[in-house]
Amino acid sequence: MAYKTKEWRNAMRVTVDYNYMMSKSLGRKGITDTELRAIKDKTEAAFDYVAANRGKDELFMGWTELPYNQDEIVADILATAKQVRKKFKYFVVLGIGGSALGPIMAFNALKHLHYNELPAKLRQGPKFYVEDNVDPVRMAALLDVIDPAETCFNVISKSGATSETMTQYLIIADILEKKGLSLPDHIIFTTDESRGNLIKIDEKYGGKFKKYILPDGVGGRFSELCPVGLLPAAVLGIDIKAMLDGAAYM
Repeated sequence: MAYKTKEWRNAMRVTVDYNYMMSKSLGRKGITDTELRAIKDKTEAAFDYVAANRGKDELFMGWTELPYNQDEIVADILATAKQVRKKFKYFVVLGIGGSALGPIMAFNALKHLHYNELPAKLRQGPKFYVEDNVDPVRMAALLDVIDPAETCFNVISKSGATSETMTQYLIIADILEKKGLSLPDHIIFTTDESRGNLIKIDEKYGGKFKKYILPDGVGGRFSELCPVGLLPAAVLGIDIKAMLDGAAYM
């Protein structure tokens, strides 16, 4: 837990300079000190609400505890990511909304701006793609640049009823099966622990799919620091323990 050391905190501290948002810099288009003071009670109430309700799944506040309660999951993700990097040339996320935006954000923020174009020895991991809709032109374009036989697909849907994601899954499953390939060898599910269509598919295959759980109380837009975002990040070689330490410090 690096965030507990003073040296690490000092090295990671972020300072936000908002002077150029203020009227002192922008004139009448800027925010005034009076306007900031006017919302002080509301901001304090919002802060107090989060502090009082953190971790409550029924309020979808489970995300507040993700930096602290995933040691076992992180260890499993790191082991899986190591195997994915060793076995596959491509890693494709099939998801929509937060299930796509989180992995894209981490990829854009923390990896080389032209990561997929780097030579394999510099990437040290599979090429990375996120497909968040079922536009046929886009799907065809993806299939022009990947070989499904050398691809690991991460299907992300809590319910397994997300129409875009499940349509993507059906397209990819059909391609893999027509090539005579095992679906559990090429697909990882991130879904509910015991309910939903992806669980039913896994049961049909005798529980052979690798699965990660999208925790109760964690909405899609808050899911980057659970397996939704941590698995793709780990596959890309991003230090997910450091990500969680940073979140804990925040």
